[in-house]
Amino acid sequence: MRRLIALLTALAVTVSLASVPAQAAAAVSARINDVRILSPNAATTKIEVAAEGIADITKVRADVYAYLKGSTTRLSVDDFELVEGTVRDGVWRTKSAVTVDQGRWWVDVELTTTEDTRLWPQRVIIDNGLDTVIDDVEIIPPTVDVENPGIVFRARLMSRAADGTLSPVAGATLSVARPDGQTATAVTGADGRAEGTADFIRSANAVVAYGGAFLYRSSKSAAVLVAKQRLKTRLTMNLPDQLIVGDRVPVTGKLERQDRDGVWAPLAGKQLDLQFDPATDGDWRTIANPVTDANGDYSFQALITVTGAWNIDFANDPVNLPDDYYGYESSYAGPRVIRQVTHRTSITGFNAAPEPVGQGSTLRAYGNVLFTMADGTKVPGYGTVRLQFSTDGRTWQNKATGAVSEGRFEIRVPAQRDGYWRAYVPDDDGYLVIPSVSNADHVDVKYRTWWTDFNASPEPVKKGATITVKGRLHRDKNGVQGPGPHAPVYVYFKRAGTTTYTQVATATTDSNGWFKKTFKASVDGTWMAVYKETSGYLKSTSQGDFVDVK
Repeated sequence: MRRLIALLTALAVTVSLASVPAQAAAAVSARINDVRILSPNAATTKIEVAAEGIADITKVRADVYAYLKGSTTRLSVDDFELVEGTVRDGVWRTKSAVTVDQGRWWVDVELTTTEDTRLWPQRVIIDNGLDTVIDDVEIIPPTVDVENPGIVFRARLMSRAADGTLSPVAGATLSVARPDGQTATAVTGADGRAEGTADFIRSANAVVAYGGAFLYRSSKSAAVLVAKQRLKTRLTMNLPDQLIVGDRVPVTGKLERQDRDGVWAPLAGKQLDLQFDPATDGDWRTIANPVTDANGDYSFQALITVTGAWNIDFANDPVNLPDDYYGYESSYAGPRVIRQVTHRTSITGFNAAPEPVGQGSTLRAYGNVLFTMADGTKVPGYGTVRLQFSTDGRTWQNKATGAVSEGRFEIRVPAQRDGYWRAYVPDDDGYLVIPSVSNADHVDVKYRTWWTDFNASPEPVKKGATITVKGRLHRDKNGVQGPGPHAPVYVYFKRAGTTTYTQVATATTDSNGWFKKTFKASVDGTWMAVYKETSGYLKSTSQGDFVDVK
């Protein structure tokens, strides 16, 4: 038997032998396939080596020395004998057992062939260390959050002797693996106790581990779940009551979070997702990503384009903003409610006709209503139009209302008196528009006149004979119809075969509205009487009467 004196310190783990890579094996004449300790976790053991080579293996030797900070003394073991296989592929075992003191010991293996000698360091461990126990574990608090990720871990490391007696291990490093891949450590005192801190950025099990040393084997505690709690958040969004197309309006609000004590406070420096969906489109799109200020407030100047729904949310993006997503509960404001927009309007092409118009006759008012879009273009509008009248161009009265169809409107009203007409787009007829008015159009209203019983006779008539032209003029004054007395009449004649009338005489109506005028027949032609427009009366023209002259 050989005996190696061990020093105090270190860890207990059995190391399996890894084969030498093929590329490395190609450069040597032999390789180790396996190294085994035949009595694991014992002070006395034989060592067994499985190896193969392209040349005869003539000698197997081992060096045994302390793990980590153990003794610098090395023990050479060279009494291996072939117990299985051949000198090119076999198993070698020590004839006598190796005895070590308390602790853990590395074993290096050296192979000698007819061609060369090669050393394989640290192929296996003779583990004669003491078992360790981690107890009195505390993880405080068991719940963390994004603003308070830290925990305190406390534990005691004890070694167990062969008789089961527990003793504190001083100066040992205990560790806790953090979820971010880092490790938090703490060193035990004389009583074997240690205390440390660690950050848990997400839910994970906290395990206090001891890696072992020369004298002591590794150990770990039972897992304690550290749960990460997502903090509640709340979000508001404010838009002006009136959203006018083409305006830039402030979209404002506040983001708050509730801490572990239930207190709400502003949440600063957080990116939000402001979205808009055109009405009935179903196509939500991000239009801005405002960031909250120190007071948790945000603001964005949004261009108003069309009717649609607005929404803003926080902590709803696990891909691009995972810290917010896993640190806070999502919150929304809106909530996806459709907001109607208001259009600026304008009226073009307004006209009131005819001009002048007879009293009581129909006046036709028409034009176009346009909406101004966000880019400044104008498109046909919709809604209603009120036709307004004023005698002085200052005080207006509503006279009629008409609908706008594809941007056009037409309203018909009876004309009663001189005055101004205009179109007005109101904002109180159920449509969200900014009111507008057209230009004012002044229309004169005059009394209507007309002819009855107009005649040129006889028909036919002999050349040189007398032709009598007569007729009766009527008028409508303030709704009262009657003859047109003492009015000037103009008699016109159009020679057959021509297109132009020529004034040939004037006359005046009598008190009953009649006039009569005689002429000498000379050529075929058409006769007509005209009452010309005056400041108070409209023009009227009789029908034409053709007379054949023989």
